[in-house]
Formats: sequence, C-alpha cells, structure tokens
Amino acid sequence: MKVEIFIDDEPEPRHRLAPPASFELDTTNLDDGPHVLRVRAVDDGGSVGIEEIPFTVRNGPGIALVGLAEGESVRGRVSLLVNAFASRHGDVFEPVRAETPAPIPTWAWVLFLVVVSLGMYYGAAETKLHREILAGVVAGVRPAEADSAAPGGDATWRVLGEQVFGNTCSPCHQLSGTGVPSVFPRLQGDPVVTAADPTDHIRIVLGGLSGRAIGGVEYASPMPPFASMLNDEEIAAVVSHERTSWGNQAPTVTPADVAALRSGSAARGDSARGSTAR
Repeated sequence: MKVEIFIDDEPEPRHRLAPPASFELDTTNLDDGPHVLRVRAVDDGGSVGIEEIPFTVRNGPGIALVGLAEGESVRGRVSLLVNAFASRHGDVFEPVRAETPAPIPTWAWVLFLVVVSLGMYYGAAETKLHREILAGVVAGVRPAEADSAAPGGDATWRVLGEQVFGNTCSPCHQLSGTGVPSVFPRLQGDPVVTAADPTDHIRIVLGGLSGRAIGGVEYASPMPPFASMLNDEEIAAVVSHERTSWGNQAPTVTPADVAALRSGSAARGDSARGSTAR
C-alpha cells in the first residue's frame, strides 16, 4: 500500500508515504483562499482510492468589511468600510490593529430605548404616587382612615412617612429605630414616641431638641429642627411612621395636628421676640 499527497490539481504528489504515516502540510507557498487536499491511495493489487478535503488558507492579511453581508441584495450607491490587518510569527497582539470601526448595531439602540422608556415610566409612576399621597393628605384624610381606604390596605401616608424617615431621620436613628448608643437616642419603645398624646413628639420634630437627658442618658449631638425643612404633610407622615413602627403602637397624627402646633410655636416665638424688644 502506498499513499500520495496532492494540493489542488498538482500533477506530481508532494509526499509519497507508506501508511500509517504523519506529514506536515506546508501552506506558506499557497495563495490565500480555498484549496483541496487530495489523498490518493493505491493497494498492491492496483486499486485506487481518492479522498478530497476542502480547506482555506489564511496566511495573508485579514480583511474586515462593514456594510455588505454575504449574499445581501443591494442597489444604488453603498457606503462600505474596509480594514486589513496582518500578523507574523512572534508578533505581539495589539487589539487596536485588528479593530474595525463599526456603526452602533440596531440591537444596542433598541436596548438603549427600552432602558430610557423604563426609566421614564417609573419616574412618572413615582411622581403620580407622590401626588396621590399629597392629595390624600391635603384632603384631610386621617392616617387611620387612609388605611381602610387605600387599595390592598397600604395607606399612602405610610409610603410618605417611610420615605421621609429614610431620607431625613435614619442616618441618626437608623432604619431599625434603635439609634446609636450614647450618640443618637432610640425611637423604638421611647416614651415620647409611644405616648398617647403626640404633642411632645410633634414639637420635637418641629423645633428640635438638645440639652435634655433621655432615659437618663445625655446625648451630645442635638437634634436639629425640621419645621423649615418639612411641610405639615411630611411631618405628620414621618411622626405617624415612628409611632407605628418597630413594635410601637401609638395613635397616628394628621397634618392638621402639625399645623396647629406649628402656628402655636410661631405665635409663642413672635410673642417672645416682642417681649424682648420691649
């Protein structure tokens, strides 16, 4: 048995082998493009067998073309972008040499538009919810009444109260209401927070607090006043949130309760300033 190796239509074999045998296919002298490896085997009786294996050589520079796909139908003028890159044995790979500039694919634009649309949708939904919260409170709905009127039992004041507490109060009192020992007092189980009469609680949120021991502990950090930062609806919601969270079960308050104490505090402040002037 003998085996002969040909490339394409070569008249003479490149290799003559006695099987089984290994050989090296040298493509350095072949043009880039499609070729056929032909293996011709002849047995002792003279019978011939031929096997053809198509293959492609890519020794030359690589070529990238943007703007025309294989088999695509086109008409008129077509804008194309061509790039070529080559490498030799021992070269260090540099991605920029093989990178072909290309327009942003359609799927990327679609994904971008989907993300933007979702952002606009949720932004509009949050704005609508905030307006509904304010509308419900301004209409004079007490928190307890809102509980029963709200869909699914979720009162709108609860959403606003949790939001205000998270943004304004939790950095000191913590989201768990446990505060920081000897630094910020706890709201969980605090007598002022759980009292049936919310007057002191509202006044502290409006006017702040400092220099008073709480539960026998003196806290060096004063609580700032929030009268100028939060409106009546926001203070009513956050006070109600504190009075009904972390196991606290105290009566909730309304914006009217806050407004009454706010105006009373302002009147007392004006009177004090007048007395001082006199």
